[in-house]
This record gives sequence, structure tokens and C-alpha cells, in this order.
Amino acid sequence: MRNIRNLKDPTAWTWFLLPLLFLFFLFPHSIQADPAKVTCVEYGTTITCDCKNSDQPMVLPLLHGGVDTIEIRNCRDLVVEANRLADTMGLQKVTFRQVGQLVLREYALSVPRYASNKALIVEFEQTNLKLIESHAINGNIAEISFVGGRIDLMKPFGFTTTKDSAILLKFDGVTIQRIESQAFKKFAVEQMTIANCQFLGDLPTRAFYELEVTNELSLRGNQFQEVHSHAFSFKLVSKLSLSDNHFVSVDGEWLEAQIRDAVTIRGNDFGAASEIAFRSLTVHRSYQLSEHLELRFHNNSLRSSRPGADPRADGTGGAIAPQPLRFDGSFSLSIRDLRYDNSWSCEQLDRNVEPPLPRADFFRLHSDQLMFHPPDSGGDQRVQPYMPLRMLITDQCRERSYMAYIISGSVVLGLLLILLILLIWWRVVQRRRRRKLDVVQPEPRTYKETQIVYQIENAGLLKTDL
Repeated sequence: MRNIRNLKDPTAWTWFLLPLLFLFFLFPHSIQADPAKVTCVEYGTTITCDCKNSDQPMVLPLLHGGVDTIEIRNCRDLVVEANRLADTMGLQKVTFRQVGQLVLREYALSVPRYASNKALIVEFEQTNLKLIESHAINGNIAEISFVGGRIDLMKPFGFTTTKDSAILLKFDGVTIQRIESQAFKKFAVEQMTIANCQFLGDLPTRAFYELEVTNELSLRGNQFQEVHSHAFSFKLVSKLSLSDNHFVSVDGEWLEAQIRDAVTIRGNDFGAASEIAFRSLTVHRSYQLSEHLELRFHNNSLRSSRPGADPRADGTGGAIAPQPLRFDGSFSLSIRDLRYDNSWSCEQLDRNVEPPLPRADFFRLHSDQLMFHPPDSGGDQRVQPYMPLRMLITDQCRERSYMAYIISGSVVLGLLLILLILLIWWRVVQRRRRRKLDVVQPEPRTYKETQIVYQIENAGLLKTDL
């Protein structure tokens, strides 16, 4: 009876099956949670890690030894955990090439200060970075470059360097989805280049914050969405070059920099721009020449917009009057062919002077180089082409004289008055003629009746005389 009760007791089967179920679920889960490691082969002073385009998610193993070059290539899905380079000695260059989806964890490419490593060069070629966590690239960094590929998300402090000054920070042909605020913060670099890149998301405030560029900062041929105020914030820039970029809009003082040697802004389309967009460009205190530093602002276009308006909306509806740009007075400003995608408003003229001039000094001083749509075009460049401001004021904004209308009205009024007088005179003459005819015209009588009247009248006179 005791054995029968034990067979019918469900708790006995539970204690027997529970370990088996635990092993069943744990075994496949452990296989999925532990990605394969990339096979890395060492040739002399070079380590090559080749995923061979495997579809399986992989991780980079801990690398060690005295090597100067590491190349990771042909990976579909790769994760680099923290401190993968901590045990290397004499490392000079790390290259990621043809990686489909790369995740860099915190301190993934960190080089310790105490190691005998030289300044590190980090290159990403045709690599899609899904995530760059904070301090992912950290240490004694000499150069970092992104060529082709894509960056989906870069968190704050994604790139930091312990060296006083790096050599190069480069983006060339990269599609950038999102860079968070302070992704690049407080480091110095000799040259910074962003060329032929496409920014799919808005660039937040302080994306590049308190940087120093000791040689040249170059932004060339890029496509930006909305760039928020102080998105680019530099303590020092020796040479600044902005050329052939397109912006949906630049908000507030989007570019802040102290310039030491030269500044050229050429061939850009700034979209919807604030009047203070370039006010935070100033001359660095180390500039000591007697002549003012020249700021070349040539062949650019922009559209004045209302504060808080949607920069992606069509600017032709509800046109706003163009606003003058503000520049720091320490520059010698050179303006050439600046096109406003706004219609000029003749109400912006000061008519107390002759000939009338724009009230704003910026419009007055550069009227030969500022281009606008005519007042009746509604801001649509397809209606009428651009015109220089000076010519536009002369042709379109001449003050209309009402003297001709006054003279014409006076003449017409005078003619009507004369006509009315003549009409009244004619009526009066007609009435007088009628009255005269009534008095002179004799009553109709026969001859005999007339003789009787005469006799009666004569008889009456004779009686009166007596």
C-alpha cells in the first residue's frame, strides 16, 4: 500500500522532472547567449581578425602581445566588449573594415596610460556602427577617421582622449543618424574634417563641445537637418572653412568659435536662419595684427524665418521680411553674392533721407552684394529671379507721387463745375425768355373788340383829367 501511494503522489514526479526541465531550458539559452569569438591570426606585428562574412553574431576576443597593427574585417554582426586592447604592447593602429553592424561597448577601444603603446590611430572603413557607448574610444588617440558607412547612435563622451592634442578627427562620406549632446567633448585636435556626410537627424546642442582645432576645421559638402543653437562649440579654431554645405535650418548661434588665422564661409545654403546665426564667431585674443581679421562670406544663401517656426515648412507661405545678419565687429566683413530667399519689403526703407535707404546698417552697407526677390514675388524664386538690393530699391521701391492724381482730379472737378454752371445759366436764360414772351404777347381779340377797349380807356382818362 505504501508503494501504491508513492506512485500516485504527484510530488514525486515533480522532484524528478524539475532538474530535467531546468537543464533543457538552460542548455539552448546558454548557447544563444554566448556568441562565437572571431578568429584572430598573428603575422609578425600584425593581428588580423576575419569573420569571413559569417551570419552568426560574434565578439572580439581579448587581444594581447607586442603588435603595432590590428585589423578587424568582413563581419556581419560584431560586438567589442570593454578593454579588448588592454594587454597589447606597442599598438599603433586599429582598423575596422567592412563590418555590417558594430557595437562598441564602454572602454572597448581603450588604451591604458601606463602601457608603452604609442599614440593610436583608429580607422573605420565602410563600417556601420550601431552603437558607440560612452568612453568607447578612449586613451592616447592620435587619429580617428570614419570613411563611408553609417553611425546609428553615438552617446555622450563616445570619443575621449588623454593626449594633449590629437592629429586628426575625420568623417568622410558617413551617414549619421544620431549624435547625442557632448558626444565629442573637451579635446584638442590639429585638424577636424567633416566632408560629404549626411546627417539624418537634428544635431543637438553641444554635440561638439569645447573643442580646440589648432590647424583647420573644415565642413565641406555635407547635408544637415536642423542644427540647434551651439551645436558646434569651439574654444579655438585656427582656420575655419565652411563650403558647399546644405542646412535645413540653423537655429540661433549654431556655430561658436574663436578664430585665430582665417575664416571662409562659401557656397552654403543655410535654409531657415536666425539673424544671430553667425554672431558667436569672434576673433581669438591671440590675434595681434593691426589689420582686422577678414571674414569672407561669399556665394551663400539663406531664408529669414520667424523664431520657433517649423524650418521644414514651405517658406513661401506667410512671407516674412528679411532680417539683417549680425557679425562681430572685430572682423573685417567681406560679403559677396548673398542670396536671401525672401521678398524684399519696401517698408524697411528710411524715407526721411533722399534717396531712401534701408534702415539696417547691414542692408545699407552691402546693398550691391545682397540679392532678393522683388516685392511682388512672394518669396518664390520661380516667379522672378534675384535682384541686387540697390537695383531693387531703385526699380521697385520708388516713392509714388500723388501730384498727378491731384492735378487730374482737380481738372476733372473743374470741368464738372464749369459744366454745372453752364447748365444752371442755360436754365435761367430759358426761364427769362419764357417770362418775356408772356408779357409781350398780346391777348387774342378781334378788331372790333380792340376799338371798344380803346374807347373805354380814353373815356376813363377824360374822366380822370376832369
